[in-house]
Amino acid sequence: MFVRIFLFSIILLSGVFTVNAQSVTNCKTCGTTLLKAENIYTLSVDELRLLTNEIYARKGYKFTNENIQDYFRGFEWYKPLNNNSLVKLSAMEEKNVKLLTDRCKVLEGERQIIFTYFKGLKQFAINNNENELNKVLNKPKYEDLSSVDNFKDVLKRIDFDDVHWYKNNALYKVEIDNGYVKTVYSFSITSKGIMLMYNYMSHSEIMENFDTPFSDYMSENEYAVWWTFSIQTGKVVLTNINGAG
Repeated sequence: MFVRIFLFSIILLSGVFTVNAQSVTNCKTCGTTLLKAENIYTLSVDELRLLTNEIYARKGYKFTNENIQDYFRGFEWYKPLNNNSLVKLSAMEEKNVKLLTDRCKVLEGERQIIFTYFKGLKQFAINNNENELNKVLNKPKYEDLSSVDNFKDVLKRIDFDDVHWYKNNALYKVEIDNGYVKTVYSFSITSKGIMLMYNYMSHSEIMENFDTPFSDYMSENEYAVWWTFSIQTGKVVLTNINGAG
């Protein structure tokens, strides 16, 4: 049985946490003002790419990607040229493009680190290599919470090649209803950190009530456990295990 824990540790990804400086929302002054690192620090890969594209769009660049082209067509200032070779960036714009693309590379590198790590863990789970998984889980303060079986179940269910992003958040979630219990397996990345969760959530939707001899399901057996990770010095590390039930 898991101990109910109400305190969530807030583990912040490098590249995701909030700083005091105001984030840039558009690039209308990128031709005359040099962007600062703190102005783009909280932006996602997609937001950084959009700002980069905006610098080119304001010079008349015509995009082959229809979604991007349609997006910029919605602005009165967008006047696409017939020949992209005519697009010339100023020295200021080139510096801003470099700042944006360099930051984008950093975030893409972090994503690569994250998914390489969890794909490796999934392979350990598939191969039933509990020795390697226990190297991650077995820490004295997590002794009562670190169920390697639950950990393996989650890793096996997540398709790390099919995780999608919305700004700085990513999610892959699977819900299984086997006629007895609903179990949710999830992988997420938010401002709270990188999280795997096993949630033995509730009775099956086919169950009418519990006042019959047809099922021995008990809500008292419901529980959840979640493993929180963060990136530290270029590596993914387990930072907390919490449980409720």
